[in-house]
This record gives sequence, structure tokens and C-alpha cells, in this order.
Amino acid sequence: MDNEKNKQMNAEMSAALFSERERFEMLFAEHWKKIAVIGVLIALVVALAFVAWGITNRSAIKATYAFADAVDAPSLEKALAENAGKRGTLAARQRLVQIYIDGKKYAEALKQLKLVAADPDADSNIRGNAVVTEGLIYELQGKNKEAADLLAKTAASANYRNGVRLNAAAAAGRLLAAVDPSRAATVLEQASKLMADTPVAKQALESVQELKLALANGEFGAKPKAKTPKAK
Repeated sequence: MDNEKNKQMNAEMSAALFSERERFEMLFAEHWKKIAVIGVLIALVVALAFVAWGITNRSAIKATYAFADAVDAPSLEKALAENAGKRGTLAARQRLVQIYIDGKKYAEALKQLKLVAADPDADSNIRGNAVVTEGLIYELQGKNKEAADLLAKTAASANYRNGVRLNAAAAAGRLLAAVDPSRAATVLEQASKLMADTPVAKQALESVQELKLALANGEFGAKPKAKTPKAK
């Protein structure tokens, strides 16, 4: 009992004799080695993080220059191989697609389009445009049926933005108008109900409406067949 009383008294005396600052100084004196080691470790971690950031940043800048300096397909292929996943990769690959299309190297363009669509930085708009471009390449290859099927499917997919869907519908409607006017009419009718929420979508919607009117007027050589009314 006396021991407990003495401990209580000592605690009260300590509280009365030492201020908060004095107790902190005493604590620091007792544990300064541990505090110093912790401080050194924190400084080391910060320094390493800064060095890592610098290396990453220099690498990104180097990749940017490599992509900017590449002006043809071989140099772009080389830059992409050496800087895969770095900043600017997606834009460089899209440039490469256009170079291959301009050079009529459609197989190579399609290969790069697959990589564009699979890029983690590609949003739904980029992926959708890659699919539309794929359909147009099929058309350039003379594969009109494959092109129309892919474009019509893209136009009907809610996975893409309206601008992408409207562009796909316009291309599909144009391809289908002469060979399957009824299907073309269906694609264009469905697309015409989409909201033009961007300037690109507005322009594409105008194309859809123009095609829809031309098809109805028989400007493609055949009018879509009238639907048989359902019996009531």
C-alpha cells in the first residue's frame, strides 16, 4: 500500500516540478539515438523517392523526343519498341496507323489499331474510333460486307459515345444503301434518334439525316421496302 502511495506522490511531484518543455527535453535526451535513426531513415526515403521521380521524368522526356523525331513508319516502330508504355505511346501509335493507311499497308494498320484499342490509356472514344477506322480499312480492302457488319454493330453499341456511333452509322448506311436498303434504313433510323452531344456528333448526325433522306428518295437506286403493317 505504501509503495502505491509513494508512486502516486512521485508522479504528482514530477508533474509539479517539470514543465511540458522540460519533460520533452528529458524524453529527447533519453531517446535521442532512436530519434536520430528515424530521422535519417525518413531523409533517405525522401531522397530515394526524389531520385526515382527524376529518373522516371527523364525517361518520359526522352520518349517524347523519340516519338516527335520519328517521321516515318520504321522510325516510329523503333521508337515504340524502345519506349513501350511511356507517355506519348498512344498518340505515336495512332500516327503510325495513319502512315500505314496512307501507304495502303492495311494489314499493318489493322495490327496497330488492335494495339491502340488495347492501350490502357485509350478511353471509350479512342477505342470506338479505332473500331470505326477498322471498318473503313475493310472497305478500302474491298471487304464491304465485313465493313458494313462491323460498322452497323458499332453504331448499335451503347459501349461507345454518340459521336462514334453516329459516324459508324453513317458509314454503314452508305455501304448498305445500294445492296440492302432496308437494313440501311434501319441503321440510319436508329442512329438519327441519338443525341448530338458534341460538335463531332452533330456533324455525324447531319450525315446520317442526309443519307436517310437520300435513301428514302431512292437516290441509291432502290428505296427501302415498306414494312408490312402488323395485324391488329
